[in-house]
Amino acid sequence: EEVLSEFDMPLEIKYLSIIESGLNPHAYSRVGAAGAWQFMPATGRIFDLDITYKIDERRDIEKSTRAACQYLKQMYGMYHDWNMALAAYNCGPGNVRKAMRLSGKKDFWGIYNYLPRETQNYVPKFIAMTYMMSFYDQYCIIPSPYDAPHYEYTKVYCTSNLEFAAIAEMLWMTKEELKMYNPEMRKETIPFENGGYYLKVPVDKDEMFYIMYDEIATASEAIKEERRIAEAKKPKVVYHYVRKGECLPIIARKYGCSVSQLKKWN
Repeated sequence: EEVLSEFDMPLEIKYLSIIESGLNPHAYSRVGAAGAWQFMPATGRIFDLDITYKIDERRDIEKSTRAACQYLKQMYGMYHDWNMALAAYNCGPGNVRKAMRLSGKKDFWGIYNYLPRETQNYVPKFIAMTYMMSFYDQYCIIPSPYDAPHYEYTKVYCTSNLEFAAIAEMLWMTKEELKMYNPEMRKETIPFENGGYYLKVPVDKDEMFYIMYDEIATASEAIKEERRIAEAKKPKVVYHYVRKGECLPIIARKYGCSVSQLKKWN
């Protein structure tokens, strides 16, 4: 709601994220869309969401909501109609322009029959969800209780490659709790890029984080060293191109291992 207000958007747009993902930041579609707002990788990058093997900001609620606001604002600027903007968010402005051309209309219900089936259902779903969330009490729908502290966070500035395990231990948290506050993280090491990273922690943990920062950094280095030692002890992986006539016993003799080991590695 804060982000929607910042962009001067209708607050009802927040219900679109329920249609998209059930407000699950870890939601993935079969075509590769991710996060609460279900951005495709290319679209996410257009709106400055960082997507790497370390981090996927499509799963960051605040950052992805800002991206969704920018995208929807652009679509509303094109059509001056929120239903049309929602349709374009779902199927792309190209499909909406095509439907407008074929129908000769400029409103959602006018172009309805020329839109993809999913988009035909998309806007009515949003209308239904908005109605239900606004008038739930008239239909004996009771909101389930939620743990308010889990949704209240502050940000702390990390200036080095800190480890989740070290941060969690020093803040008297579990790694799973820290991940819950930071669903965009793909690795358990803070990505050190562009001078640092803002990590989300519970509101009562920020002061402890800065007090314990040196200990966290020391513990993180120890974890990294343990990881380096473990990696060094791992056997080197060799790939063999299987040629015609070769079987597992022949390959095993060549590399001085057993057939059972070959089967286990492959």
